[in-house]
Amino acid sequence: MLFLPRPPGPSTFTVRVESAPLPRPGSSRSRRPDALGTAHQWTANDPTALAERAARDLRMLLPRLTGGR
Repeated sequence: MLFLPRPPGPSTFTVRVESAPLPRPGSSRSRRPDALGTAHQWTANDPTALAERAARDLRMLLPRLTGGR
């Protein structure tokens, strides 16, 4: 067997944001096993572009948490 170094390839970076189960009206959080949550995921080869894209999208998705800027 001949083992050669793996050729360098592009790195892929990932950002993933998940929420807890969404609460029902009048409760602080859901304890139901069938409660819904949400997840958002971004991938890119450039970590700087990835961070900018994820930050922009999160500001649009969650304006109250980010100050709406």
